[in-house]
Amino acid sequence: MSYPELDWRVSFQEQVKSRKSLFEIALAPRKSVKSSKESKIAIDIVPAKSTIYKFMQNLIIRLREPFQLERILRYRGIKNEVLFELESNPQLISNKDFLPLEWFDDFEYDPMSAERWLSISNLEGFALIPDPGSEEWNWRKVTVVDYDQTNFFWTVMDNNERCEVPRVRLYLLYEDPGCFCERIASALNSRNDAENRLRFYYLRQLVDVEGYFDLPDEMSERISKKSSGDALVAFKFLYRKFHLMLALNSCLVQNEWLNIQPIPTKMEPIPRCIKDNIRDVYVFESTFATIKRITMLCHPAVVKALQQVHIECEKVKEKSLFALEFKEPVTLAEFKTVNVTQIVKTMQYLKNRWIEKTTMKVHQNLLETGRGWFDVSVKDWTIYRFMKLHRLIEQIKYRMQTALRDVVLTSTDRYFHQLCDPCSLALIVDEEFTWEDNLIDSPFDSGLRPVFYLLLEMGDDTPYYSTHPDEFEPCLEMLFEEAVANTHDVHIIDPSLLGSLIFDPVLFLSSVGLLDPVIQQRRDFLTLTYRKTIIPLKAYAARYLEFKELFFTNVADYVENVKLNKTSLQVKEEISFQIRMRESLERTLPFSIVIGSFWINVRPLRDALILKRQELTAALLKMLTERLCAKTSDIVSEYNDVNEKMCEKPISIEHIFEIRAFMETIPEQLQNLEERMKAVAFEYEILEFFRHALPDSDFYQKWQALAFPQNILKQMTTVSEFNEGEVDRFRKQQVSDEAEFGGKVEEINVYISKFTTLYDVAKVAEISIEVKKLWKTINELIQYGETLNKRQELFELNAIDLSNLFDLKESFVDYKNLWSLAAEYINVEESWQENPLSSLELESVSNSVAYYRTCFTNLMDSFEDQPQIKEVVKAFVERVEAFEPHLSVIKLLQHPLLQPIHWAQLAKAAGIKVKISLASNFQLFLEHRIELHLEVLRDLIQKAEEQKEESERIQAEQEEIWRKEQEYLRQREARRLQRTEI
Repeated sequence: MSYPELDWRVSFQEQVKSRKSLFEIALAPRKSVKSSKESKIAIDIVPAKSTIYKFMQNLIIRLREPFQLERILRYRGIKNEVLFELESNPQLISNKDFLPLEWFDDFEYDPMSAERWLSISNLEGFALIPDPGSEEWNWRKVTVVDYDQTNFFWTVMDNNERCEVPRVRLYLLYEDPGCFCERIASALNSRNDAENRLRFYYLRQLVDVEGYFDLPDEMSERISKKSSGDALVAFKFLYRKFHLMLALNSCLVQNEWLNIQPIPTKMEPIPRCIKDNIRDVYVFESTFATIKRITMLCHPAVVKALQQVHIECEKVKEKSLFALEFKEPVTLAEFKTVNVTQIVKTMQYLKNRWIEKTTMKVHQNLLETGRGWFDVSVKDWTIYRFMKLHRLIEQIKYRMQTALRDVVLTSTDRYFHQLCDPCSLALIVDEEFTWEDNLIDSPFDSGLRPVFYLLLEMGDDTPYYSTHPDEFEPCLEMLFEEAVANTHDVHIIDPSLLGSLIFDPVLFLSSVGLLDPVIQQRRDFLTLTYRKTIIPLKAYAARYLEFKELFFTNVADYVENVKLNKTSLQVKEEISFQIRMRESLERTLPFSIVIGSFWINVRPLRDALILKRQELTAALLKMLTERLCAKTSDIVSEYNDVNEKMCEKPISIEHIFEIRAFMETIPEQLQNLEERMKAVAFEYEILEFFRHALPDSDFYQKWQALAFPQNILKQMTTVSEFNEGEVDRFRKQQVSDEAEFGGKVEEINVYISKFTTLYDVAKVAEISIEVKKLWKTINELIQYGETLNKRQELFELNAIDLSNLFDLKESFVDYKNLWSLAAEYINVEESWQENPLSSLELESVSNSVAYYRTCFTNLMDSFEDQPQIKEVVKAFVERVEAFEPHLSVIKLLQHPLLQPIHWAQLAKAAGIKVKISLASNFQLFLEHRIELHLEVLRDLIQKAEEQKEESERIQAEQEEIWRKEQEYLRQREARRLQRTEI
């Protein structure tokens, strides 16, 4: 392998000395490394041909570790920081670098080309790069993989991480470290000189006081007499610049704190051309003068202006009117928004920045030509049309129009192909196209990346897309036409360049028109393509119409219908059907599908349909579970009823016989319940078939129902034994109850015999209450005696005699009726007297009085043998008869014609001090002896009737008069209408 040659610009002795010093620096031990193996440097010696000179020429120091190169650089006074640290905002008095070092790298120090370096396999080196995860920069061992000839960057690999570094921060193995250090040192010196000059020129602009360094007037007059005005201007500029530099250099020498070095004022002599003697052989003056008059490129500034116009036009060619690079498919609205923004952005650049930059650069270059053919300050149109400037601007206009046309054609071509190429397979589709059964594979997927995003959804009527397919064609055509049409609004540079001339404000560069054959062909094909593409797009959506019923199925209604109309076996078939349909949906429906340039997202609809099938399945299983749970619960409830009724604690001997009778029916009931439970258990197997887990409560209830019959049969034996013991206990209790009953009968006989001697009318209320209690007690004793007789029969004992108790009840009936009627009548009479007159119904009161008189009269015969009680009956008969005259008084007082004035006159006649009316109670009138003033009451009623008759007569007369007036008015109106005179 050949090695790069040494730099022999220094003497042989200096090279040897330098290499020895580098060798010693590199071999110096590291403080952090104890072994000398890691710091060893190999010396490769290429065999010499003849002399020691050749041997030293091929002596190369090879470095093994990055720290060895870092030590050599430090030995040369080069720190790592100066290779990458830059000041982002440089200051005048700052000593920090602000220009990249790679700008000043001299590649002449590297005798090998990049291709030769890359030809070495596994080329390694040391690169100054930042450490991963930190901001520190260190020399690290890397592998070189590529070289960018445009930007002069080398691509290196460090721990599988790629990064680009300039050559000045990359040391290649087999490279002479001395040459590498010399190249870096030279670059540092060049950068320091450039930065110093920039700071010097900037300082010169700051201290340039107007008029202070100008040419003296006397010298200016002498020069103006001997030369032209342009020469005087140039000389003034050089004079001021020269003296300003002299002044600044002397200032910088005295003020070292500025960190700026003086700039030499002498200009380097221009080297003389080696072949100047050609002019002695050939005479170019006449030919050159002729060409210079004819050609437009007679001045370097013109060539430079055209070059810069070309550069700006080339930048324009890189622009695009459309934004077509999307990472993912986008909606039509997003596509429209992005492209409208892109069109506006590009047109702003074309209308403003492009024109401004082109005008500025042309103006800057033409200013150097001064007055003459390219004088941009020309003011006369006639002169301007004969100037080379006019031809130059026309040339620039044609160049800009070419760039503008290129932008339009390139942008529309990309737009056309980006949108139409994915739809190429849909061009053969006819209007009657229908989608086949396969919903997963698309026959219209061209393999190209789709542009638009659509979401397939289910509507109330039909399936639909998130963006209607018919919206794409007009939108895309609108964007196409708008982009092309906007390019006709780019102004020419003439008005902004030639400010002294007046131009029409609507002068624009010529672009490609909408009627251009290429543009028209692309637009028509774009329209045709999307008209064809939306046919399969709509056909695909129509295929999902068959899932509409499923999508809108109400789970609750569906389950309720199945619950009411289908048996458990039919429910099983329905569940199996739902599972098969769900699996079919998973197989036949895609997550997404591509149709032309459309990426259709079917996942939400697919998931919704599958979820609906799952919900129906789960709802059916839940319904079946609830149905079986309800059936099992009913059976368990009946088992519990049987068990509870059988295990009831008997409260009497009758209860024991009822339990015995019930226990005889238990085996038959258990057999019926077991048969029902077997049918339910068979239905439970349906849930097990679908591996549906029962809730813990349902599972426990199921097995409880299956085990209940055996538990009840075991309980029957225990209950029978318990009831046998209870029979003996109740027999003893029966004997005790019989003796107690006899005692109560004797007590009630004694109490009644004492009670029948009471005849005090004043104590009617108290006596009636006691009578009711006695009557209730007698009935209870009779009922209790009948119960005891039934138990006597069950115990096979003699019946108890109840005849004396029935005789006692029969003899007490009249006495009970007397005091009950007496108390009842007293209460009724008090209510008649205390209630308002308006609430008394005369007929009802009359019937009640007759009823009580009859009842009391009938009781007279029952107490013939008891004179004192008979007197009580007679007293109540007289009290009823005493109230009968009041009925006529109530009738008069309730007369409807009585007015407040009549009530006032009645109160005055009866001496009643309070205001009376129908709202007054009857007791008030009885207290004031109203029966003594009945004649007054009758007179008032008669007057009221007469007043009513008089008022009715007057009202009748008034109605007759009004009727006659109305008749007269109608007749007069009829006569007016029949008049014929004018």
